[in-house]
Amino acid sequence: MRRSVWITLGLMLVVVLALWLRPNGDSEEREIVQTVNDKPKPKTPRSVTDKKLTTNEKSSEENGEEFNPYESEVFKAQIQQVADLFEETSRYPVGSRPVTNPDSVREVAPFEHNEVDLPFANDGDLANAIRISAATDTFQYYQGQKITVRVRVSGAPIDTFTGVTGNLSSTRGDLPYPLVFQPTDATLTEFLAEFDTQIVQPELMTPEMVAVVKVKVGDQDMLTTVSFRYDQPSAQVIGTLPSRVEGPNLVIPLQVSVSQTGYYFVRAVLDEAGTSKPLIELQNEGPLTAGNGLLALNAHIAALKYHQSEGPYKLRSIKLHRGAELGEALDVPGSTMQKQFSVQGFPFSMYSDEEFVDELAQERLEFLRQMGAVDEEQVQERISEAQDQ
Repeated sequence: MRRSVWITLGLMLVVVLALWLRPNGDSEEREIVQTVNDKPKPKTPRSVTDKKLTTNEKSSEENGEEFNPYESEVFKAQIQQVADLFEETSRYPVGSRPVTNPDSVREVAPFEHNEVDLPFANDGDLANAIRISAATDTFQYYQGQKITVRVRVSGAPIDTFTGVTGNLSSTRGDLPYPLVFQPTDATLTEFLAEFDTQIVQPELMTPEMVAVVKVKVGDQDMLTTVSFRYDQPSAQVIGTLPSRVEGPNLVIPLQVSVSQTGYYFVRAVLDEAGTSKPLIELQNEGPLTAGNGLLALNAHIAALKYHQSEGPYKLRSIKLHRGAELGEALDVPGSTMQKQFSVQGFPFSMYSDEEFVDELAQERLEFLRQMGAVDEEQVQERISEAQDQ
């Protein structure tokens, strides 16, 4: 009997995952997970969450009886919690989700994205270690841009000489040009180096790059590395056409100059222009051919009303890339001509005030709701129905 119960439970969870993650676009799955992580989890009763097993379950284990998950209030509460979160995300299209946590769409400051910070024992004394922090001012560089590397040294003995050298290395080997670091002040605690990629033969640069940094404090030599990417952009967002209302959507057409034909993905954040408050995470995808093309982002009225903002707006944090094709290991990123673009807003009365409905999502939600409330026999019936479909 015990084996049959756990086999049934295993089948049940497989079906939940299969229905929930049923092919409906990889981007949908990622967006659901992101939104679930961003949304505060509903509180469940203390008697449920604080106890892994109820009194009846504990006594069953003490008596050597098997644990039946279909009678577990903890299990049912967890399933209902998943259903609550899924119901919230399914109210909006995948490509137009309101921002519930501003930190999730915060702009990364220069030198923040890929900073490496390491302690080095000072004459064998780790308690008073010298710390070396190194970072590039961005993670993604494009052909012809300058690469800036910053190094900070802390914990070095006073009046001890500190010097920094380095070089860049690609998957094809070290570049024959050194990184020249200059101190930013007289304390010799921060150093900067700028490297102009225009002086390098293009074939020496590869998508995966590393800055190798060597720090000398007195007689002690220390080494650290910082990784970054360097690409020729597959396409560039050069502007936006005037926004317009179509049914329940604010349509924002992006003008794209395409270097490499392929299937493209774009993501961006829509802010309120006056307050810079992040409103909606937008995304879309589609094929683009070499030359000039358009790829539109659609902000749904339900997502716009979440923050009650009729505009005007700013479009920023635009991320564009061409998906890796057969034989390619990596996606090819695109660039944008400006950090942000202005977007006109319209009164809500101009939109078709339609509630977004995803029939497939509703089926999944119904299944989760039943999972959190039914007994073993009903679960078996649902599993059989799902398998038949």
